[in-house]
Amino acid sequence: MDAVMLLICGAGCTVLVALAVAGMVILMVQARKEERERRDRWRHWAARYGWAYVERPQVDWTDRVPGRSRRGVRFAMTGVLHGRPVEVAEYAYTESSTTTDANGSSQTTSHTHSYVVCSVLLRHPFPRLAVVPRGLLSKLGKALSGSYSHALGNEAFDRQWRLVADSPGERALVGPALVAAHVTGAAPAWSVRGTRLITYRNGRLTDPGLVRPLLDPLVAVADLLEQGR
Repeated sequence: MDAVMLLICGAGCTVLVALAVAGMVILMVQARKEERERRDRWRHWAARYGWAYVERPQVDWTDRVPGRSRRGVRFAMTGVLHGRPVEVAEYAYTESSTTTDANGSSQTTSHTHSYVVCSVLLRHPFPRLAVVPRGLLSKLGKALSGSYSHALGNEAFDRQWRLVADSPGERALVGPALVAAHVTGAAPAWSVRGTRLITYRNGRLTDPGLVRPLLDPLVAVADLLEQGR
């Protein structure tokens, strides 16, 4: 009887494992199908508006986004908006960490971070400049030292943002109108190098209706930079 019970239990465990594996395969197949359909929708959207859709393109801005993964661009769409060449891309990188328990057993977990990256081509090159949100450590430094690092001299701007530049002359390229746009929340964080101006945010490309709200503020930054305002 015990042997029969062991046989039944063993068979039951085998069936459960087989069902679990089959379920995982079904989920993977469904996920891949949904991903293909999602990218097809973007391909059709790009074609509708005369934009180009490219899978895994080679780009020149991955060293300016989190993870700095050269192979991290899933797909990108390029077109023209307000007379400027623009690009919208989906980018991701995977971060892995390993933990070891008291028994010496190691476990590795991975997490994929996804971003939407927008870029605008400027009409003439700029030096390396960036306006980034002021972090907690920077704010703590202000509390300790009484001044912000990378301060511009505009209190409202300096509370929220850091202007990163190599020299005072380059900092002067960010004019009062652009500073005001950041203070009012009309301008996103951005960086420029040469003629490529970019911004990025967390998430994936899901809704075509978000393309213009993402690009329009960056185009406005491009206009103000070139005008020196």
